Amino acid sequence: MSLPSKYAPEGLSSSDQKRTITVGHNRPRMPINYAIKTIEDRIDEAVKHSPFHNIEDKDKPYEDDIEMIPMDDYNEVEIISDFVKASRNNSKILYDDSMDIVSETETNALLNELGNVSYLVVDTNFILSHLNIVNGLQDVANNYGLQIIIPITVMKELDGLKNSSRIANEASSERISNQSVGHLARWANDWIYSALAKNSSVVRGQKLRQRLDKSTTKDDAILDCCLYFKENYQKSLVVLLSNDKNFCLKALSNDILTVSYRKDMNVDIIANTIYTENLRRFGKLESDPIALAQPSIQHETLRPKIVQHESDASFNQTSRIIFQEVQTLTLSVTHHCMENNYGEDLDLIRNYDRNAVTSLKHCSEVIIRFWLPVFSNYFKGSSLKPFTETEDGKKIIKQPVLVDIPIEPLQLNEFIEFWSRILSTLYLAEMNDQQNDALELLIKRWKHNASLIS
Repeated sequence: MSLPSKYAPEGLSSSDQKRTITVGHNRPRMPINYAIKTIEDRIDEAVKHSPFHNIEDKDKPYEDDIEMIPMDDYNEVEIISDFVKASRNNSKILYDDSMDIVSETETNALLNELGNVSYLVVDTNFILSHLNIVNGLQDVANNYGLQIIIPITVMKELDGLKNSSRIANEASSERISNQSVGHLARWANDWIYSALAKNSSVVRGQKLRQRLDKSTTKDDAILDCCLYFKENYQKSLVVLLSNDKNFCLKALSNDILTVSYRKDMNVDIIANTIYTENLRRFGKLESDPIALAQPSIQHETLRPKIVQHESDASFNQTSRIIFQEVQTLTLSVTHHCMENNYGEDLDLIRNYDRNAVTSLKHCSEVIIRFWLPVFSNYFKGSSLKPFTETEDGKKIIKQPVLVDIPIEPLQLNEFIEFWSRILSTLYLAEMNDQQNDALELLIKRWKHNASLIS
């Protein structure tokens, strides 16, 4: 009997003519990866019920509730982690410096540099898989001294993944779809944007200057972020949140603690564990933002006592305390600038005796006296000057300004605004990140306390 064929002597039977004829063994069907299907179904369901499902501007950040799809088991976590690792290794996400402007222009959160602080550096795979956990850590951060750091690399990767159509073209049955990961990345990106736009005191984008090695990329750039905070905040704990086992091993070998997915993991367990480890390593640290902000503590008698102001505190008391704190910092930073410019020769400089500089007015007079050789360099390109100028014939007379304790609310607000700008300018040029962050904390406190009595 011949094979069914229209060329065979007997031709094709009427039944054979109506069906497709194949030879050989049936190809085995690709097994369904139910973990991938489960993730994609949950994401699709969330997208369908999102009020932004039909939004025209896909790059517009959500302003209301942000979807958070947690990965509930090891398989789901590994699927997301493998996707991020593949996209990283394939270098489909560009690392050009033009994207770094994002971290410069973000509204940088104010450091809550008080007591025992722990920095949580978040990897891309962790925020994609556990956005709900990261959000929960933000909610309890003030209770446990947590600061959430989003590395520049993670912001870049999320930006690339949210429009993810350029990642490796492997079989869809083996790998979660680009579109599904794109939704997760968009939600994570929106969460970060929302936190930074609201000037969160907890969530911070890594700044361009917060890098040890600017040539690093991918995993190494995130590790560099961890090492930067470890080196610059030596009495704080730095923890990497990542589900990439190999990356965690690399971090641990550099003395960076890690947190990865565990069954029944929750916000309280993570926060408690980190806080306990912080206490074990550093003991209970007391907060003193004035001491933290100062370059050095020489004049102990000038250090004001830190007072928590109540809403009904008298104007005179609040004004006096703010004045004393401004004076303390200005005394220290003025001498620091002189010391940095003259070095060992400072003792030989005429008309400067640190022991004779004991007030805000004295600081202003030092700045005026050494304006050209020292302080004008700090204010180049700025109209800001820490004194007033009046013409007297052919002479320009410089006079100290706002160097007395403010006596009414408008004057206090002007005093805070003026000296905050002076101090910020000098600190940005001379002080380290920790001292700059502490100054920001104090400025925020000054403005808040002034608003209570306005």
